[in-house]
Parts: sequence; structure tokens; C-alpha cells
Amino acid sequence: MFEGMFAGRLALLLAAALVGTSAASAAEPLVGGWRNLHSASGAEPMLRDVPFAVLPRAATEGDRFAILDRESKRVVCCLVVDSPRLDAIALETRYRLPGVWIADLTGDEAYNRRRGEPHVYAMKRVDDLVDYAYSDAPEAYSDLGGLLLPADAGMDASGTLTLGADRYRLQFTSLPFADENGALDRYTLQPAGSAPALVVEVPFSTY
Repeated sequence: MFEGMFAGRLALLLAAALVGTSAASAAEPLVGGWRNLHSASGAEPMLRDVPFAVLPRAATEGDRFAILDRESKRVVCCLVVDSPRLDAIALETRYRLPGVWIADLTGDEAYNRRRGEPHVYAMKRVDDLVDYAYSDAPEAYSDLGGLLLPADAGMDASGTLTLGADRYRLQFTSLPFADENGALDRYTLQPAGSAPALVVEVPFSTY
């Protein structure tokens, strides 16, 4: 169902990655979303399966992140930042992404006014992610994107995420688009106590 879902619609670009119910502070762990994309049909050179990170604040080249394989309940390392921050022009000219995919990564004006413009980076796969085998179960699509976490993140047998010394209960919902051309995935990371949750939203739309 989700094999062709690589990018989004302007109407539902709530974020490729949102963090928190308010602006993220430097004290919060840097979590976001990632998407596995490829260049538009007929583009030269043809680029396939390029991972992109969408983060709420800046990262630098060489920073390492892990991804969540939701179906297998595993955290796998690593995606490494492999570019400067990318804007819409760079995404179009350097990576030949279609406009709807660029909008999926960069958000729309209303979202950016509320949350601040997301930080978009091309990534490269290293370590366990180079040849990682995702679940081939029906409806599995973690290979197309999802939750991006600090490199030292982990997940225990109960499905609780560990980010450094902190533990987060993970909740996942998928909200179908009204036209059924994809879904918006929402990851809610709830820490212990009364601290606000971290929320990451990743849209998947049919291109």
C-alpha cells in the first residue's frame, strides 16, 4: 500500500518532523523525521533511495542519528548528515525532487510561521543501516521513513524508548489523508512525569 509513498501534499504538510508542543529548546533531545526519496521520473542523473532528515533545529555535517524500525521494534544506527542545510532550490536543482516532495520536506507557510522552518539535510547510511533488512510483512514501510533519533537511542523489550538517561513511552498513530492518497504518521514520545511530550509527524503521500 505504501510502496509508492515518497512525498506529500501542501494541504497536509503539518511537518516532516515536528518536535514538542512548543519550540524545541537546546535541552531537548534532537528528534525528528526522515524520508527515503528519489529524483523525479526521467531526471538525470537518476538518484534513488536518498535519505533526508527533517529536524526542528540545526545539525552539522557528520552528526549521527538512528532510525526506528517500527515494525521490528528496533532502533538502528546510523544515518549521518551529509550536506549543509538544504532549501527548496537545492532540493530541486541538486536532487531533482518534484515540487510536492520538496513541499513535504520543507513545510508550508502557515506551518513554518507557527513552528519555524524545518532544517532539512541529505543523509548517508553507515554501520548497521548500510545493508539493513527491514521487515517484509504486509503493510510494513519503515524503509520509506519515520522517526529519527539520537545515535545513542535504544528500545527495550516493552517498546520504551531510551534517549540518554531518559525513558519515553512511544505512541504511534497513522491518520489517513481525506483523499486516501497516503497518511500522516504521528509519533508521540511521552516522558515520565509531567514533562511535555515530543511529537514528530511524518507525511507519506502517493506520488
